[in-house]
Amino acid sequence: MRNRIGIIICSFLILFGMIGCGNKSETNTPSATNAPDSPITLTPNTGESLTVAPSKTTELPIYTISGDLTELTAVTALVSEETITEQIVTDAVVEALEGSLIYVKVNNVFYKDNVVTVDFDATSPPVSQVGASIEGLILDAFGQSLLDNVPGCKGISFTVDGGMYSSGHFEFAPDEIYMRR
Repeated sequence: MRNRIGIIICSFLILFGMIGCGNKSETNTPSATNAPDSPITLTPNTGESLTVAPSKTTELPIYTISGDLTELTAVTALVSEETITEQIVTDAVVEALEGSLIYVKVNNVFYKDNVVTVDFDATSPPVSQVGASIEGLILDAFGQSLLDNVPGCKGISFTVDGGMYSSGHFEFAPDEIYMRR
């Protein structure tokens, strides 16, 4: 009787083991293949392949405002572009300032005659909603970051909504250089 129960239990274990070892291709797990620094190929069960190439990143040294809003701080932004332009540097500074809860709106940025001009929206910092010291730090963050990273840049100017920069704390003519190399 004991042998019969043992044989029945062994039979069930073998049977369940065989059921559990079924065809693994029936699962819904897509497969992925890749080597370091190479495109990743995903193959879902539908048989279609999707290749995603890794993007290269470039370290971009920029300036932002410290967490206590009292000084400029050097940070490194990672950007996906290999060619650094005034727009890429400006976007990186805007993003870094958001880390200090300062939300700057830039209307436009352009490079002409070795001078980068950043045009700010009148309804956001640095033009409004901040005091003179924070406004100066924001302008310095843009100025230093652009001078350090835009090839051939010799000066920085600022405008508001396409005209004179006027905030109540600072005023600059559209062609006035705020910072130069």
